[in-house]
Amino acid sequence: MDTKSRSVKPALAFLAFVLGVTLLVYSAAAAVIVTVASRGSFYIPWRDIFWTDYQTTDSFHSFIKDRLYELATAADTPEEENPLEGWDDGLLYRVRADGVLRFSNTDTLSPDRLPDGYNFLITYDGEKVTAVKDGRDISSQFSPLPFADPAGVSVSLAAAEHPPASGSSSLASLVGSLRQNRAFFFCFLFLPPLAGIALTALSIVWHRHKVRADRAIAWFTGRVWLEVKLLLLVPFLWACALAGMCCLAALMGEVLTYSIVRYLSVPLALWWAYLYINDLRYNFGHLKEQSLCAACVRLLRRQILRHPAAQRADRRMIWQFAACLPFFLFCALSVPAFLVFRLPLPLLLLLCMAGIVLIGLQVWLVRESRRSAAELDALLACIEAAGAGRLEGAPPLPPDSDFHGAAEQLSHMEEGLRTALAEQVRSERMKVELITNVSHDLKTPLTSIISYTELLQQEEGLPDHVQDYIRVLSDKSKRLQVMVRDVFEVSKAATGNLSVDIKPIDFAKLLRQTLADMGEAIEESGLALRPRLPESPVWIAADGDRLYRVFQNLIGNALKYSLEGSRIYLELTAADGQAAAVLRNTSREELPDGVDLTERFVRGDESRTDGGSGLGLSIARTFTEACGGTFSVQTQADLFTASVSFPLTRERPPKEESAV
Repeated sequence: MDTKSRSVKPALAFLAFVLGVTLLVYSAAAAVIVTVASRGSFYIPWRDIFWTDYQTTDSFHSFIKDRLYELATAADTPEEENPLEGWDDGLLYRVRADGVLRFSNTDTLSPDRLPDGYNFLITYDGEKVTAVKDGRDISSQFSPLPFADPAGVSVSLAAAEHPPASGSSSLASLVGSLRQNRAFFFCFLFLPPLAGIALTALSIVWHRHKVRADRAIAWFTGRVWLEVKLLLLVPFLWACALAGMCCLAALMGEVLTYSIVRYLSVPLALWWAYLYINDLRYNFGHLKEQSLCAACVRLLRRQILRHPAAQRADRRMIWQFAACLPFFLFCALSVPAFLVFRLPLPLLLLLCMAGIVLIGLQVWLVRESRRSAAELDALLACIEAAGAGRLEGAPPLPPDSDFHGAAEQLSHMEEGLRTALAEQVRSERMKVELITNVSHDLKTPLTSIISYTELLQQEEGLPDHVQDYIRVLSDKSKRLQVMVRDVFEVSKAATGNLSVDIKPIDFAKLLRQTLADMGEAIEESGLALRPRLPESPVWIAADGDRLYRVFQNLIGNALKYSLEGSRIYLELTAADGQAAAVLRNTSREELPDGVDLTERFVRGDESRTDGGSGLGLSIARTFTEACGGTFSVQTQADLFTASVSFPLTRERPPKEESAV
């Protein structure tokens, strides 16, 4: 429910803002209309709005004065007819001129005795006005009269307390007009401003939600092409013009000449402008991204960049030459014009010379640009070849070339690269040769040491301390033998001389064999190794001996460096055409961060007291990659994870195929 309210509030806040401002604008327009209708003064006859007795309104007072004037004027003119004939419902009158009764619709009419239903009487005796309402004299409200006093005329005019609701009566028209004025006030001058203020205040309170609505609208308008927005400026300006005409007509008092389109043009122009301003506020920096012209320019630029630099330069020159064509045509057409109008010959010659010079300059620029573009293409080709590792040398450029200096610098750079590369290759070769030679030279004496140590161990009757010396000598010599073998294998892998015999093998069977061969070491370590190997064969293409050595190193490292009493997990899975063997263990020592443990001579334990050479993981990675597999190591806190993966193969050993 709360999520739904959050999604609705931005729309409600924006709707409140739009309606509130629109109502305030229309209320201001209504106030202008009232001002213009009141001839420049913002005057509202409050008694004509909040009336309970229509006879107390200013409109009724004006109405009675006008009727009194009409009757007095008509009585003063012998040929004038009764002006209230047919419009006197709710009115009683008696009019005399020079003592003669001119107009009347009642027999008697006096302040002391009014007919039933009539409570207002106004009389004019030729000199003054007397008005009585409900037996109370209110003559001061009707004096002086707004017209000249007709001589010899007396008028008595009474109004009903409750005028007729309809019919041919000017009094009924007056009451209907009063009711319309009241409805106009409440509908246009009272309720809309209150509603507009309330809605605007609500949008201010929900300003945060309105901002979300503005951003949502900006997101939508930001997806519209810029050219579409520019085209929509035409109807926007038309709406602004209509709104201006509407406001001007209101100021001139032409209130009843509007059409519904003109009335709607004001909010239409207002909110149209708001959309443009909101779009500029949030999307000003991204207008080019949603521009059809900009997209065409970007597409054209991408198409241009696909061509070599020489072609791009040629096209630019062609465009430049095409831009000068109008001037060339002007020069060509000016010659007949000069001859026809007999203009001065020096001016004609000057114009022709300017055209010839400009044409020659354009031709020279095109040739130079094409030569520079060709040289640039050659230079870029050499740079691209150098980046790919092919040092072909800089192209030979003439001394006056724009790129002669760059070509020389490229030659120096390639020469430096050749020297550095040769030095690096020489250094690597020397290191590998040194390691290989030392490893090979150590094999013969080391083999002799191991052989004589074994002979000493077979001697009987030696003292105990001598036997201890012999045992230490045997352990250290065997360790040295393993180290020399590892170094020799690494050196062969570095020189690319590592031989592998790739054939189909059962990955699960190889892991079981490795675990069986290392069973004694596993039991002596006091660690629990938990294998999770599938029962069915998992066939991969690899060198079985090399892969056996990989897992021998991995399991040996795990047994050597795992936390006492912890467990080692070895899991083999086959999925998505890949077979992956993952070994996990908890390290006894803290694993260093940011160190590649598969590099040569890198050790997890920097103390160098564990007897390791730092080549176990390096050999495992080298052998795995030589067999076509992938080797990776991950460390997280004290958790060590090594993964060896190979693609599954459909090939089978010859024995398996014959069995099938």
